[in-house]
Amino acid sequence: MRNGARLLAVSALCGVLTACGGLNLSNPDSARVDPDQHDDIDMRVWDIDDVRAMAPQGSAFSQGLRAGYLDLADNDREFFLLSEQDHFIRKAVASAKGLAVAPDMVSLRPLAEGQVDELTAARARLMAGLDGNGRLKAPDAAARAQVSFDCWLYYESRGNQTRAGECKAAFEAAMDEVERALASDIGNVYIVFFAWDRAEITPVAATILDQVADDFERGEVPRIILSGHTDTSGPADYNMGLSERRARAVAAELVARGVPEEALEVTWFGETMLRVPTDDEVREPQNRRVEMLFAE
Repeated sequence: MRNGARLLAVSALCGVLTACGGLNLSNPDSARVDPDQHDDIDMRVWDIDDVRAMAPQGSAFSQGLRAGYLDLADNDREFFLLSEQDHFIRKAVASAKGLAVAPDMVSLRPLAEGQVDELTAARARLMAGLDGNGRLKAPDAAARAQVSFDCWLYYESRGNQTRAGECKAAFEAAMDEVERALASDIGNVYIVFFAWDRAEITPVAATILDQVADDFERGEVPRIILSGHTDTSGPADYNMGLSERRARAVAAELVARGVPEEALEVTWFGETMLRVPTDDEVREPQNRRVEMLFAE
């Protein structure tokens, strides 16, 4: 029996027998056999108070996650089931310990097909920023982006469109900060991501294209080279065509936003230039993309 469950069982037995055989319930630490093996009750009673009180330590990104997940668990408690609050508390505790804490998988939540597509593309965008040195170059913004993504994902699954919209807006603002911080490292490249076997522009991708068009209008982008890509699932010749459709879809959206066609160079590479190396027939969201290189 795990530690907190053992304590509850002993407490119940004491209530019946009015004697506890020497167990000091006024000092919960005396009941712990292994302090490294906590259940959720242990976490709520001891760990989370320690995490709240601790001086900042570890990387700036980890501490940003700690603060963000604590705020989410505290400020939104009225919307959460206890198990959901525990989920975010657990992520705060793990972040405080310096453990690697990833954004939630889209498959964790029950979603409609359109929601899955948009959130899958958003998570791929987030992972590209995090893995592209965003945790070091923009740790605060990267942490806000991750917590906001998890918040958006949760509220989409619960049908709370008001909070989902707020968390989505926070995610997009944080990702803009991350991507601008990384611009000097990645050769002024913006990236939009796609759902599996799709070439439609998601709402998240549309916000990135708005930013690209704004940069062009200000004269910051004289020429844009678009390159379409796919993951390795499906036949190579089919993927070559899919990568072309993605690149042309992005080009059409930029033209609709006022970017002249002559300023765009459209290329496509199928599954030949993977952002994340994989074996054949692997569905990898970060490989389903169009990259936009700002060129002179």
